[in-house]
Amino acid sequence: MDAIFLLLQPYLCSAGSSESCLLVADENLIDIPFASLDASVQVLSNRFDIARQAQLANCEYLFNDFDFSGFANASFKRIIYRVSKEKPVAHHIINNSLRLLNDNGELILLGAKNEGIKTYASKAANYFDTQAMVSKHGNYYLATITKNGVQNPTSNNLNENRLLPLKTPYENFTPINDGEDKPLYSKPGLFGWNKIDRGSALLAQHLNEFFADFDTPPRTLLDLGCGYGYLSVMAAQTLLDANLHIEATDNCAAAIIACHKNFAAFDISGEVIAADCANTVKKTFDAVLCNPPFHQGFKTDSRLTEKFLKSAAQHLKPSGRALFVVNQFVPLEKLAQPIFSRCEKIIEADGFKLVVLSKN
Repeated sequence: MDAIFLLLQPYLCSAGSSESCLLVADENLIDIPFASLDASVQVLSNRFDIARQAQLANCEYLFNDFDFSGFANASFKRIIYRVSKEKPVAHHIINNSLRLLNDNGELILLGAKNEGIKTYASKAANYFDTQAMVSKHGNYYLATITKNGVQNPTSNNLNENRLLPLKTPYENFTPINDGEDKPLYSKPGLFGWNKIDRGSALLAQHLNEFFADFDTPPRTLLDLGCGYGYLSVMAAQTLLDANLHIEATDNCAAAIIACHKNFAAFDISGEVIAADCANTVKKTFDAVLCNPPFHQGFKTDSRLTEKFLKSAAQHLKPSGRALFVVNQFVPLEKLAQPIFSRCEKIIEADGFKLVVLSKN
């Protein structure tokens, strides 16, 4: 059984029906056995696949961008959180925990030393005006921070000590290409949220070449793993076809929110869909664009490339083409051979490679 779950299990499986408990789950908790959770545990996740797992296990769950606004003050006796890879996410969740916990409620934090767990525990304890109880378990540290019943989470003093700088609130959109006539927007909660990914930028530079290889310009396009929608916007600006329909999909709730905003800002005809690697998308497309992830939270996961390749093949029309960008070390060509009849590397530069794939 996963080491993370074994450490969290005592808090998740014996909460007691009278002790309402919130499990805040991001991609680092993708494989935990949700069916074994105590009935008092509610799951909140920003990941479509995790929310789906919780649903199938008959857990009470919410899928959103870690939006806690629907919970009343003092809703929970315990909040359990395996810290996230992205600091703004961790800060946002810890900031909200004080309001959500009732008197003597516990915030349980888990993470490795190189993931910043000691700093998070220390700052959370300072925010709660208490001490953290920290125990070491192999490579991981488990911290318990107890609300002492004295704090007022709306006081000015506590707001000044927010873990996330007030100039970058979690909920706010940020222009990525500030200075352009019409900026792209992103927000905390996405991996690499505050920049244009170098691999995606390389792919965008070769969209004209990619689209020129079609007998007729594509009318339907899937942005697979869309993030905040950069490739969708670049494709729409490259084709300049009013009849182009783009569907963008991602597993991350923050990505869906940001991509929706950019579709509206750039007047893109299409849909933005929450899905696990397009698993709820039933259509097929003339073109697929993809910059697949190769990590799951803190861990590298080589299976992700194959998962995205299979999804691209399932969603391509027989005459369609896909354009992938991956790090040079990813063996995409080898993984694609059993799935696609054509696999052509068109450029390798700046640590990335672009590969065109088709089934015919």
